[in-house]
Amino acid sequence: MTETLRLPWADLPPATSREEEGPAAPARRPPARRGRRPLSAWPAPAGPLPWQAWHLLVHGPDAGMAAFATEAAGPGLIPWPFDAERVEEDMFALAIGANTPGSGRGGLSVEGCRILARQFRAAAEARHARLALRPDGACPLDFNRLVPVPDRIVHLGATHPDARAWLLANWGVVEAPAQVALVPGRKAGRRLPRGHRAVVYGFFTRGGMPAPVVRRMEEHYPALTFRLTARPLT
Repeated sequence: MTETLRLPWADLPPATSREEEGPAAPARRPPARRGRRPLSAWPAPAGPLPWQAWHLLVHGPDAGMAAFATEAAGPGLIPWPFDAERVEEDMFALAIGANTPGSGRGGLSVEGCRILARQFRAAAEARHARLALRPDGACPLDFNRLVPVPDRIVHLGATHPDARAWLLANWGVVEAPAQVALVPGRKAGRRLPRGHRAVVYGFFTRGGMPAPVVRRMEEHYPALTFRLTARPLT
Protein backbone atom coordinates (compact mmCIF):
# COMPACT_ATOMS: atom_id res chain seq x y z
CA MET A 1 0.00 0.00 0.00
CA THR A 2 1.34 3.44 -0.84
CA GLU A 3 2.83 5.46 2.00
CA THR A 4 0.37 8.37 1.61
CA LEU A 5 -2.94 8.09 -0.19
CA ARG A 6 -4.73 11.34 -1.01
CA LEU A 7 -8.24 11.73 -2.28
CA PRO A 8 -8.14 13.41 -5.73
CA TRP A 9 -10.78 15.95 -4.71
CA ALA A 10 -8.84 16.77 -1.53
CA ASP A 11 -5.42 17.25 -3.14
CA LEU A 12 -6.21 20.68 -4.50
CA PRO A 13 -3.67 23.51 -4.79
CA PRO A 14 -4.28 26.65 -2.73
CA ALA A 15 -6.67 29.24 -4.14
CA THR A 16 -5.30 32.56 -5.39
CA SER A 17 -6.80 35.72 -3.91
CA ARG A 18 -7.65 38.63 -6.21
CA GLU A 19 -7.15 41.06 -3.34
CA GLU A 20 -3.53 40.16 -2.69
CA GLU A 21 -0.43 39.91 -4.81
CA GLY A 22 0.87 36.41 -5.21
CA PRO A 23 -0.43 33.21 -3.62
CA ALA A 24 -3.06 33.39 -0.94
CA ALA A 25 -4.19 30.99 1.74
CA PRO A 26 -6.00 27.82 0.68
CA ALA A 27 -9.73 28.38 0.47
CA ARG A 28 -11.79 26.85 3.23
CA ARG A 29 -13.30 23.52 2.26
CA PRO A 30 -17.10 23.70 2.00
CA PRO A 31 -19.19 21.43 4.24
CA ALA A 32 -19.45 17.84 3.04
CA ARG A 33 -22.57 16.90 1.15
CA ARG A 34 -25.09 14.58 2.72
CA GLY A 35 -24.46 10.97 1.90
CA ARG A 36 -20.71 11.48 1.43
CA ARG A 37 -18.36 10.53 4.21
CA PRO A 38 -16.46 13.70 5.23
CA LEU A 39 -12.72 13.74 4.61
CA SER A 40 -12.14 14.03 8.36
CA ALA A 41 -13.62 10.53 8.73
CA TRP A 42 -10.67 8.96 6.89
CA PRO A 43 -7.46 8.07 8.71
CA ALA A 44 -5.10 11.04 8.65
CA PRO A 45 -1.98 10.41 6.52
CA ALA A 46 1.28 10.11 8.41
CA GLY A 47 3.07 13.45 8.69
CA PRO A 48 0.51 15.96 7.37
CA LEU A 49 2.15 18.50 5.11
CA PRO A 50 0.82 22.07 5.48
CA TRP A 51 1.12 24.52 2.61
CA GLN A 52 3.76 27.26 2.71
CA ALA A 53 3.69 30.29 0.39
CA TRP A 54 6.89 31.70 -1.12
CA HIS A 55 8.10 34.59 -3.23
CA LEU A 56 11.29 34.13 -5.25
CA LEU A 57 12.82 37.42 -6.41
CA VAL A 58 15.17 37.10 -9.39
CA HIS A 59 17.03 40.05 -10.90
CA GLY A 60 19.97 40.61 -13.20
CA PRO A 61 20.94 41.63 -16.74
CA ASP A 62 18.18 41.52 -19.33
CA ALA A 63 19.89 38.83 -21.42
CA GLY A 64 20.41 36.56 -18.41
CA MET A 65 16.85 37.09 -17.24
CA ALA A 66 15.48 36.21 -20.67
CA ALA A 67 17.56 33.02 -20.80
CA PHE A 68 16.45 32.05 -17.30
CA ALA A 69 12.76 32.64 -18.10
CA THR A 70 13.01 30.41 -21.18
CA GLU A 71 14.88 27.61 -19.46
CA ALA A 72 12.79 27.68 -16.26
CA ALA A 73 9.39 27.33 -17.98
CA GLY A 74 7.83 23.88 -18.31
CA PRO A 75 4.71 21.84 -17.51
CA GLY A 76 5.43 22.01 -13.78
CA LEU A 77 5.09 18.28 -13.16
CA ILE A 78 7.18 15.28 -12.22
CA PRO A 79 6.28 12.46 -14.67
CA TRP A 80 5.72 9.81 -12.00
CA PRO A 81 4.44 6.42 -13.24
CA PHE A 82 0.69 6.02 -12.84
CA ASP A 83 -0.83 2.63 -12.02
CA ALA A 84 -4.63 2.90 -11.94
CA GLU A 85 -5.05 -0.70 -10.74
CA ARG A 86 -2.70 -0.06 -7.82
CA VAL A 87 -4.62 3.10 -6.95
CA GLU A 88 -7.87 1.13 -6.81
CA GLU A 89 -6.31 -1.59 -4.67
CA ASP A 90 -4.89 0.95 -2.24
CA MET A 91 -8.20 2.75 -1.91
CA PHE A 92 -10.04 -0.51 -1.29
CA ALA A 93 -7.53 -1.45 1.43
CA LEU A 94 -7.95 1.98 3.03
CA ALA A 95 -11.74 1.75 2.96
CA ILE A 96 -11.74 -1.77 4.42
CA GLY A 97 -9.30 -0.68 7.10
CA ALA A 98 -11.62 2.17 8.08
CA ASN A 99 -14.37 -0.39 8.70
CA THR A 100 -12.40 -2.69 10.98
CA PRO A 101 -13.86 -3.37 14.44
CA GLY A 102 -12.90 -0.73 16.95
CA SER A 103 -12.12 1.89 14.31
CA GLY A 104 -15.36 3.74 14.94
CA ARG A 105 -15.76 4.21 11.16
CA GLY A 106 -18.12 1.42 10.14
CA GLY A 107 -20.91 1.76 7.63
CA LEU A 108 -19.60 0.50 4.27
CA SER A 109 -20.02 -3.08 3.13
CA VAL A 110 -17.28 -4.90 1.24
CA GLU A 111 -19.12 -4.21 -2.01
CA GLY A 112 -19.49 -0.57 -0.97
CA CYS A 113 -15.74 -0.38 -0.44
CA ARG A 114 -15.19 -1.83 -3.91
CA ILE A 115 -17.54 0.74 -5.46
CA LEU A 116 -15.77 3.55 -3.63
CA ALA A 117 -12.39 2.24 -4.80
CA ARG A 118 -13.59 2.18 -8.42
CA GLN A 119 -14.90 5.74 -8.10
CA PHE A 120 -11.58 6.80 -6.61
CA ARG A 121 -9.75 5.16 -9.50
CA ALA A 122 -11.93 6.94 -12.06
CA ALA A 123 -11.30 10.29 -10.36
CA ALA A 124 -7.56 9.62 -10.20
CA GLU A 125 -7.46 8.61 -13.89
CA ALA A 126 -9.33 11.77 -14.87
CA ARG A 127 -6.94 13.92 -12.85
CA HIS A 128 -3.89 12.17 -14.33
CA ALA A 129 -5.22 12.67 -17.87
CA ARG A 130 -5.97 16.33 -17.16
CA LEU A 131 -2.46 16.97 -15.84
CA ALA A 132 -0.92 15.20 -18.83
CA LEU A 133 -2.53 17.80 -21.12
CA ARG A 134 -0.76 20.73 -19.47
CA PRO A 135 1.26 22.65 -22.11
CA ASP A 136 5.03 22.75 -21.89
CA GLY A 137 5.21 26.38 -20.72
CA ALA A 138 2.26 26.29 -18.32
CA CYS A 139 4.53 26.69 -15.27
CA PRO A 140 6.95 29.67 -15.36
CA LEU A 141 9.19 28.14 -12.67
CA ASP A 142 9.40 24.40 -13.25
CA PHE A 143 11.71 22.81 -10.66
CA ASN A 144 12.02 19.73 -12.85
CA ARG A 145 13.44 21.84 -15.68
CA LEU A 146 15.93 23.60 -13.42
CA VAL A 147 16.98 20.52 -11.42
CA PRO A 148 15.66 17.48 -13.35
CA VAL A 149 14.64 14.37 -11.42
CA PRO A 150 16.70 11.46 -12.85
CA ASP A 151 14.78 8.74 -14.68
CA ARG A 152 15.90 6.13 -12.14
CA ILE A 153 14.24 8.21 -9.40
CA VAL A 154 11.08 8.88 -11.42
CA HIS A 155 10.62 5.15 -12.03
CA LEU A 156 10.57 4.51 -8.27
CA GLY A 157 7.31 6.44 -7.84
CA ALA A 158 6.32 9.47 -5.80
CA THR A 159 5.98 7.66 -2.46
CA HIS A 160 9.19 5.60 -2.60
CA PRO A 161 11.55 6.53 0.28
CA ASP A 162 14.52 6.91 -2.09
CA ALA A 163 12.52 9.22 -4.36
CA ARG A 164 11.44 11.39 -1.44
CA ALA A 165 15.01 11.45 -0.13
CA TRP A 166 16.32 12.61 -3.52
CA LEU A 167 13.72 15.39 -3.71
CA LEU A 168 14.51 16.60 -0.20
CA ALA A 169 18.24 16.63 -0.94
CA ASN A 170 17.99 18.34 -4.34
CA TRP A 171 14.78 20.39 -4.16
CA GLY A 172 14.19 20.71 -0.44
CA VAL A 173 10.57 19.60 -0.87
CA VAL A 174 8.92 16.26 -1.62
CA GLU A 175 6.72 17.32 -4.55
CA ALA A 176 6.47 19.91 -7.31
CA PRO A 177 5.36 23.39 -6.22
CA ALA A 178 1.74 24.43 -6.75
CA GLN A 179 0.13 27.61 -8.10
CA VAL A 180 3.36 28.90 -9.62
CA ALA A 181 2.83 32.32 -11.17
CA LEU A 182 4.56 35.61 -11.86
CA VAL A 183 3.67 38.19 -9.23
CA PRO A 184 2.96 41.55 -10.90
CA GLY A 185 4.02 44.85 -9.39
CA ARG A 186 6.81 43.49 -7.20
CA LYS A 187 10.18 45.26 -7.26
CA ALA A 188 13.74 44.31 -6.40
CA GLY A 189 13.67 46.65 -3.40
CA ARG A 190 16.37 48.91 -4.84
CA ARG A 191 17.25 50.68 -8.06
CA LEU A 192 18.73 48.33 -10.60
CA PRO A 193 21.45 49.25 -13.10
CA ARG A 194 20.44 50.14 -16.64
CA GLY A 195 19.80 47.01 -18.65
CA HIS A 196 18.74 45.01 -15.59
CA ARG A 197 15.29 43.88 -14.53
CA ALA A 198 13.56 41.88 -11.80
CA VAL A 199 10.71 39.38 -11.62
CA VAL A 200 9.03 37.68 -8.68
CA TYR A 201 7.63 34.16 -8.78
CA GLY A 202 4.95 33.18 -6.28
CA PHE A 203 4.27 29.56 -5.42
CA PHE A 204 3.27 27.09 -2.70
CA THR A 205 5.18 24.08 -1.42
CA ARG A 206 4.76 21.56 1.38
CA GLY A 207 7.08 19.10 3.00
CA GLY A 208 10.16 21.32 3.37
CA MET A 209 11.87 24.52 2.21
CA PRO A 210 13.00 24.84 -1.44
CA ALA A 211 16.43 26.21 -0.50
CA PRO A 212 18.45 23.45 -2.30
CA VAL A 213 16.82 24.12 -5.67
CA VAL A 214 17.41 27.87 -5.24
CA ARG A 215 21.09 27.19 -4.52
CA ARG A 216 21.28 25.19 -7.74
CA MET A 217 19.78 28.16 -9.60
CA GLU A 218 22.47 30.41 -8.13
CA GLU A 219 25.17 27.99 -9.30
CA HIS A 220 23.76 27.69 -12.84
CA TYR A 221 23.01 31.41 -13.25
CA PRO A 222 25.85 33.29 -11.49
CA ALA A 223 24.95 36.58 -13.21
CA LEU A 224 21.52 36.58 -11.54
CA THR A 225 20.53 37.25 -7.95
CA PHE A 226 17.93 35.06 -6.19
CA ARG A 227 16.13 35.85 -2.96
CA LEU A 228 13.59 33.40 -1.46
CA THR A 229 11.09 34.78 1.05
CA ALA A 230 8.44 32.92 3.01
CA ARG A 231 5.01 34.55 2.83
CA PRO A 232 2.20 34.39 5.40
CA LEU A 233 -0.85 32.37 4.42
CA THR A 234 -3.27 34.78 6.09
